[in-house]
Amino acid sequence: MPRSTHLLLSLATFAGLALSGLPAQAQEDGSFNLTNRSNRVIERLFASPNDTNEWGDNRIGNGQTIANGASLAVRMPASGGCRTDLRIAFAGGIVEERRDIDTCADRDVVIGTPARTGATRAARENGQAGDPSFTLVNQAARPIRELFASPTTEDNWGEDRLGRDTVRARGRRDIRLPGGICQYDLRVVWDDGRAEERRDVNLCETRELSFK
Repeated sequence: MPRSTHLLLSLATFAGLALSGLPAQAQEDGSFNLTNRSNRVIERLFASPNDTNEWGDNRIGNGQTIANGASLAVRMPASGGCRTDLRIAFAGGIVEERRDIDTCADRDVVIGTPARTGATRAARENGQAGDPSFTLVNQAARPIRELFASPTTEDNWGEDRLGRDTVRARGRRDIRLPGGICQYDLRVVWDDGRAEERRDVNLCETRELSFK
């Protein structure tokens, strides 16, 4: 093969590889815009790729907040992927998490007011029922000492589902819940007193639930 022909083929191959890599790189960038519609002030925001065990730094600057109706552009690492976990700390001590959001498909993430009533009733009317039992996965470096899980129609958390037991650091535990209702609010408490809540979760569609 002539030297000039070999050079042209090499250049064409390199250009094809470079062009084919551009869309994949673009899809890996999970940056998004977050809008606060919760009727509460967001004091801290953490966003990390779904496959990591650390939340990283607070995305809101020191002394800054996200007021109701305000927005914040969140820049994710270019190689971090599209599946993003969020941890939102509101004024008043309420902490919520949103897991496995496809921020490549949904560039505008809206944080709304979590509903404590009506969700389960609507699910029943729509024929939505099943087994809400799940596996609790503790991705943190400290044990979980308490777990509360109550249907979204309830006004209180009820009993600690762990009783006298704990879930060790990096450990997991099967949680049995009565069949029928799917929509639950959950609250975990670590042994250092730190607590996190997750609202209106369809446990019938979730086999594992991770906290970190």
